[in-house]
Amino acid sequence: MKAIQLRGLYPATVTPFDEDLRVDYAGLEKHLTETFAAPGVSGVVVNGHIGEVLALTSDEREQIVRHALELRPEGKKLFAGVEARTVEDLVREGQRAKDAGADGLLVLPPIDVRPYRRLAKNPASVLHFFQPLNDRVGLPMIVHQYPDFTGCAYSLEVLEELAALEHVVAIKSASFTATRHAALWNALHDKVSVLAATDAPALLGMLLHGAHGALIGVAAIKPGIWAEVVDSAINGQAEHARQVFVRSCMPILDTVFENQEPTGLTSEAGATKEALVQLGQLTSSRVRPPAVGVDEHTRREIADCLAEIGLTTSDLAKLS
Repeated sequence: MKAIQLRGLYPATVTPFDEDLRVDYAGLEKHLTETFAAPGVSGVVVNGHIGEVLALTSDEREQIVRHALELRPEGKKLFAGVEARTVEDLVREGQRAKDAGADGLLVLPPIDVRPYRRLAKNPASVLHFFQPLNDRVGLPMIVHQYPDFTGCAYSLEVLEELAALEHVVAIKSASFTATRHAALWNALHDKVSVLAATDAPALLGMLLHGAHGALIGVAAIKPGIWAEVVDSAINGQAEHARQVFVRSCMPILDTVFENQEPTGLTSEAGATKEALVQLGQLTSSRVRPPAVGVDEHTRREIADCLAEIGLTTSDLAKLS
């Protein structure tokens, strides 16, 4: 096991935008402050998928890290998502995050484009990206493992090669199914930290089979609830974890993330931000195009969900 070990809950945070679709740094400050302060949170991850990393410029990504660093309490970690398609761009993004003060990187798959996806099974192709990031940036890295249906899920052979790199300290196991997560956990849990990561009902089974913690975007919504589930599940309190998960987590997963099997076009980031608007943390759920924001139907469904689990007494819910 690596010297740096990640334990507990790491919520991935959103990026609020103002009416001109510029980053709303005041809104971001409130969001990050409340997320960092939630009980059971070990750290946060900015500039991930739920943070709309694909819609952010390199300068914006860096500034978000700098703002988050100013708000980070002592003893909590700050990870930054990095995404690029060439080695030099990936190293540049990693170095900018490091210079801005990130404690580590969440590395999104650089092979997530159609001609490259099949290379996820080839260690040499994947190491082509990760070895320079390891050698030239030198920050602790979380490898983002995608679900099989994306076409760019790394094979266990590739993940074992990545785990052997000095600065790879964790795998974000967004494997979608408990079966795939179990194989990953069994192969790697004594080498690196394994963080369960799916915004769907399978999350509970993944945690109960084995995980050192969780890294999930849905935990931006009331992170204390998710931290309670994670802590209970990985510390042998399975029934308590199940009760909290069924009562409070599954409705959010179903309504906000559609259990990661979306039937419409609404952005998960937009739906998450809408929940945070209704909880009084943000003032807008705007997303940047081409993402699709929430419509009135989705807004009312989220209101009903939050009221049902006792988080709000929303006027929207009363009108539904």
